[in-house]
Amino acid sequence: MISFRDIHVKALSAEQEALTWESSRGWFSAGRSRDRPMTETDALKISAFYRAVDLRSDSIGRLPVAVKDLRVRREVPGHYLGPVLWERPNEAMTPFVYKKLVEYQRLVLGNCYVWIYRSGNGRPVELLPLPPGTCQPYIQPDNGKLWYIAQDPKTHQIYRLDPEDILHYKGFSVNGVEGMSLLGQAARTLRVASSRDQYEEDVYQNGGRPSGILSTETDLSTKPDIVLADGTKTSYRDVIRKEWDRINTGPGNSMRTAVLDNSLKYTPIAMSNTDAQFVENKAVSVADIARFTGVPLYLLYSGKESFESNSANSVEYVKYTIQPAVTQYEEEDSRKLLTVSERERGLWVCRNMMAELRGDSSSRKDWYKTMREIGVLSVNDILRLEDMPDVPGGDIRYASLNYGPLEEFVEMSRQRAAGGKKNGE
Repeated sequence: MISFRDIHVKALSAEQEALTWESSRGWFSAGRSRDRPMTETDALKISAFYRAVDLRSDSIGRLPVAVKDLRVRREVPGHYLGPVLWERPNEAMTPFVYKKLVEYQRLVLGNCYVWIYRSGNGRPVELLPLPPGTCQPYIQPDNGKLWYIAQDPKTHQIYRLDPEDILHYKGFSVNGVEGMSLLGQAARTLRVASSRDQYEEDVYQNGGRPSGILSTETDLSTKPDIVLADGTKTSYRDVIRKEWDRINTGPGNSMRTAVLDNSLKYTPIAMSNTDAQFVENKAVSVADIARFTGVPLYLLYSGKESFESNSANSVEYVKYTIQPAVTQYEEEDSRKLLTVSERERGLWVCRNMMAELRGDSSSRKDWYKTMREIGVLSVNDILRLEDMPDVPGGDIRYASLNYGPLEEFVEMSRQRAAGGKKNGE
């Protein structure tokens, strides 16, 4: 038995000085004090990044979850996981809030850990997402066994947990054990976007006008230092600069009339076209954020507005961005929430991806029509995808009489040939 004294867990404090793949707390934006690391909260103040993260987590949050029998492709009614999967994962969260939070931590922080509280018979009764920094995977050196060192958020006690008791959803991973933070991967892009926002704010705080030069023919270096009210000394030049900034810059001071004495002259520095475009154009940063998060530009309210291209982008968003995440959720949930015997019987925890495509009524209608005509879906199958009740006789599948089963193709060909000879007589 390994004692906790022998287990070296990473420090769970939020303060990290260096930028690493595992943490983004060491990168800073322009104008930000390097004594205070930037956190994920700072990154979410960038509008495009906030929109992308909010959209991604909403997409996962609204997908219905069910236990299905894959052999018959039908939901299992009254399954014991219902209370924690689609009723109330824990006492503080609705299913939507739970799924949205889990996806946020997985996407932005790279890892989301959910503690599975079980009853005496081993069935899950509560799913509790752990706060960032309170859980850490640990591989036992002597045998390579994976454990999770976690702090109970209710009692604050430290436990060594078997992987069966922790749902671990990962972002992009290079070792399969831990995911990498999106903040760390997108650090440069977010830093540039934050710097641009800071630059734009500074311009408007200064009345939308660039800085200028105060000049005089007097040699200010010969002026004696000035003693301030607090007893400190400052140069004559700094006093003039601070007084000018106090009166003529900042909110509420734009376009005021300046009165100059002591032979002072003010020469403004004109803003170049490059500077103006730098403030006005944020398309580059938005496009980079879209690439990192996998969200189409039009969903970030940027790029070209074309119905045809946006419809195609919407399908690609579901296929290439949402579907891979859903696959990971289904595999992790099914592996750790269902029993071995249930999985052997073909049970699986599934998410209904049709919920993400409900807004595209035209495409959905055409897809239903095609699936119905070739016999893939029945009327009740379509109604279930739309969360509508079944109708009598709706389980019967139909197909065109112009087609027949392949195993009867030879007999149908003989009948058709015999019918042709009879008609020709």
